[in-house]
Amino acid sequence: MTTTIPTAQADPPRMKSLVSIIPLAAVDSVNVLALLAVSYVWISSATRWAYVRTAVAFMVGGICGLALTLAFSFTVILDIIHRALDALSGTVVAVLGLLIALAVIAVAARGFVKPPLSLPVHRKVHPALAFVLGVITWGAQSLTSAPFYGAIAVMAKHDTPTRLGLSVVFVLIALLPVAALLAALALCSQDAGHRLIMRVEGILPAASRVVSALLIVAGAVGAVFAVVKILG
Repeated sequence: MTTTIPTAQADPPRMKSLVSIIPLAAVDSVNVLALLAVSYVWISSATRWAYVRTAVAFMVGGICGLALTLAFSFTVILDIIHRALDALSGTVVAVLGLLIALAVIAVAARGFVKPPLSLPVHRKVHPALAFVLGVITWGAQSLTSAPFYGAIAVMAKHDTPTRLGLSVVFVLIALLPVAALLAALALCSQDAGHRLIMRVEGILPAASRVVSALLIVAGAVGAVFAVVKILG
């Protein structure tokens, strides 16, 4: 009688998905909108305590924004995609994918040519407004981010617990740069903080162009796959 030793079949796919999620989250973490919003929160705060309260509200809003966007993606968006894939032929899906890829390239090209150059003006921000700003900032970033949808595609094949675990990893990495900037500003004096903001303002155009270039490359790769599918 032969004894069969059970092996863990789920671990390699999960690890492979985790390895795929990390670079996607790293690209998505370069959130120019959030960096601008952080600058806006800092500039609008009269004292360090006021800044800390507003910054915490902003980060909580960002976490909620990402969580809501992930939940929306795993329910509504995936359901729409599955229905569309069942109803449409492969050629039609490829054409739609090509149009989306071209749209991503067009939007990214515009961002590359005209990156953000200035920071917001002084204006008081209430913590409640900062929370809403966080939700909107990360929601808008995610829904228009090719790396975000790539992460959704990677996580879609797993069960709910695995999706939750991968989502936590994605959220932590996506929030890391903005959280680091928030913490640095909280530790700085008002004058040092404003000097740091000026440096951030100086690198914003370059950072925006890097993100735009990555999106252009991703869109071009998607367009090539779509064209190959159409011609094949």
